[in-house]
Amino acid sequence: MTNSNDPLHGIKLEQILIELEKELGWEKMGQLLNINCFLSNPRFKSSLKFLRTTPWARSKVEILYLKTFHKNNPACKKLINAILETKRVPSENTPIKSKGFTWPTLKDK
Repeated sequence: MTNSNDPLHGIKLEQILIELEKELGWEKMGQLLNINCFLSNPRFKSSLKFLRTTPWARSKVEILYLKTFHKNNPACKKLINAILETKRVPSENTPIKSKGFTWPTLKDK
């Protein structure tokens, strides 16, 4: 997203985490997001490392940031929908789930 209307443009994950922690605190973030790095012995450095390597958790944090600090921004709703949409699209590395188990059939020779 390189759009200048993007409220997340130019904001680093570190800054997002700092502002959310100041505004809400670790306990409230843990309750709202249900992410273990905020619930169990939260530390800034370990939470940041986890969020950088876990896309679904980072998406949750970005959405919370947008809802907390940019709820009146008209581009915010579009951005939240875009974040959620990328979460729904399976990546190439995601295994495709089968429709269920089927027993192999024995063929007569």
